[in-house]
Amino acid sequence: MADKPAPVVITARAGQPRTPAVEISPREIGLLVDRFYSEIRAHPRLGPLFEDRLAGKWDVHLDRMNRFWRSVLLHSGEYSGQPVVKHNGLPDLEEDDFRLWLELFEATTATLFAPPTAGPIVVIARRIARSLWLARFGTPFSQTPAWLA
Repeated sequence: MADKPAPVVITARAGQPRTPAVEISPREIGLLVDRFYSEIRAHPRLGPLFEDRLAGKWDVHLDRMNRFWRSVLLHSGEYSGQPVVKHNGLPDLEEDDFRLWLELFEATTATLFAPPTAGPIVVIARRIARSLWLARFGTPFSQTPAWLA
């Protein structure tokens, strides 16, 4: 019987702790999420779009969005999901819906936080919106709309 090769052992050192993207507390993130989605629900276009998908499931969605934004802003690592798949699964989603979403998000953020806090959050939100827009509507040759710049 041939000797088995010794198992390969791979070791890794722990990564450096990540610095939060912005100085904000989990409670403040919760306030942002709650206020933003309250605005979404009242919006004439986005409200029905979201309600069609989330009727009876808003608590679950808000919890998920809190985990998402804590993961993004505080690098908490608590969110796992597939935002591109979820957004691409919305049959009535239109290109301009991302602009509307972004405008509401920016207005809500500006209402709740001073510019040194709101600014980095908006930069990240724009990056996310651009990524989702490209995944849904982009082509290898398409240019993102000016409002996503």
